[in-house]
Amino acid sequence: TTLVHAYPISIEWPADLLAKLPAVDDCRARMRERFGLKADVKLAVGVERLDYTKGILDRFHALNELFKRQPEWIGKLVFLQIAAPSRGTLPAYKLLHDECHRYAEELNRRYGSEGYRPVIMVAEHHSQEQVYEIYRAADICMVTSLHDGMNLVAKEFVAARDDEQGVLMLSTFAGASRELLEALIVNPYDAAMMSGALLQALTMSPEEQRERMRPMRETIRNNNVYRWAGSMLLDAARLRKRGDLDRVTGAVSDPPPSVDNVVSIFERRRVAMS
Repeated sequence: TTLVHAYPISIEWPADLLAKLPAVDDCRARMRERFGLKADVKLAVGVERLDYTKGILDRFHALNELFKRQPEWIGKLVFLQIAAPSRGTLPAYKLLHDECHRYAEELNRRYGSEGYRPVIMVAEHHSQEQVYEIYRAADICMVTSLHDGMNLVAKEFVAARDDEQGVLMLSTFAGASRELLEALIVNPYDAAMMSGALLQALTMSPEEQRERMRPMRETIRNNNVYRWAGSMLLDAARLRKRGDLDRVTGAVSDPPPSVDNVVSIFERRRVAMS
């Protein structure tokens, strides 16, 4: 028997990592000091490897559209793009690198002023702890993939926000949008729509942020990477059991383990190996 089924991958719930990280306010203060940001500036972030599928240029288009339509946000919003270098020897990726930096510089010339750069591009690799600090410091996380099977950045951002604040803007073309329904779902090919969603995120009340963030965190906590693996193993066990029963008519056998039992086994083994 052959079974084809979708198993949306997830992340390990980062309880241990969050326990080691600074408080959200401390993360915000550190990021503002690192990048020279004023205390009242809103911080939007994008975190991924530099890849043409991630829609980085499309974020810049949306930012340009926002500043044209809502000039009052000039000086009050900074977009931080963490773009880990990727395949830099390939012509297509080198071209993307140059285009992103050129557009960022153009936006900074057009809308920047003394002590203010609307776009900060950091083409460096960051550790998991550093990335989570950035998530915790951000007011908005932009995940605007043009095509993405899942996208774990969206899930990491939500998991990092134990303060239940922050807004996730998520591409409809990322698989995570089928799970994180409370995110602001956007079409990255539509700059006007994206700028509207960005404005909505900038003006969203703390209460609405909490109402959106809380169920997304619950979704990720309950459907973690161990449950993902356990679901596949459980279905494989069911198929094998079904095949055994087909071969031996009338055979009675024990039922396969539950998903919770399989997840428990994975977590016990992880603790034992840590």
